[in-house]
Amino acid sequence: MRCTNARELREGLHYEAAFLNEEIANELFAHCLDGLPWSEELVKMFGQTFIAPRLSCALADEGCTYRYRGSQTEPIRFTSQLDELRLRLCDHLEVAFNYVLATQYRDGNDYVGWHADDERDLVRGQVIAIVSLGEVREFRIKSRDRTFDERVRTHHGSLLLMKGDILLNTKHTLVRTRRAIGPRVVLSFREVHQ
Repeated sequence: MRCTNARELREGLHYEAAFLNEEIANELFAHCLDGLPWSEELVKMFGQTFIAPRLSCALADEGCTYRYRGSQTEPIRFTSQLDELRLRLCDHLEVAFNYVLATQYRDGNDYVGWHADDERDLVRGQVIAIVSLGEVREFRIKSRDRTFDERVRTHHGSLLLMKGDILLNTKHTLVRTRRAIGPRVVLSFREVHQ
């Protein structure tokens, strides 16, 4: 792995606060909360299995499987609403997304710890597109050598892109908060091997 400076890493991170207008974002948020088969996520770490502090649901094209952090979620087919969003992202970014990991953070206590999206099931050199719906939360990303540390407050209807060296040289987290807040849904679009 080659060393990458903070400027190069920053170039691999792009944020659009209002990718979706409020009406579309509200409709998608309601669809995700009420229309997806959410389940508890079991994660294997250090030889033990834990229930993750969040809910998840995977949607994918036929033949797509994605294993991460010792966990594998069996995907369902794209709903028409999420397929429409996927096609919009594919056109906007010229990327062939075939998988979305939907994650529901029920309140400020739900979070995801530090991790890298570097699993072997992911297509190398890809773009990961993260659409956020619901409550504003802080997304933090830092380089493994700690020379790069960015915080992004991801808003309802926003789009956060990660691409290139940033996927190979950083870890990221959704920060836990003690504030009394409602749910948030994250749709993380990826390209995985079939």
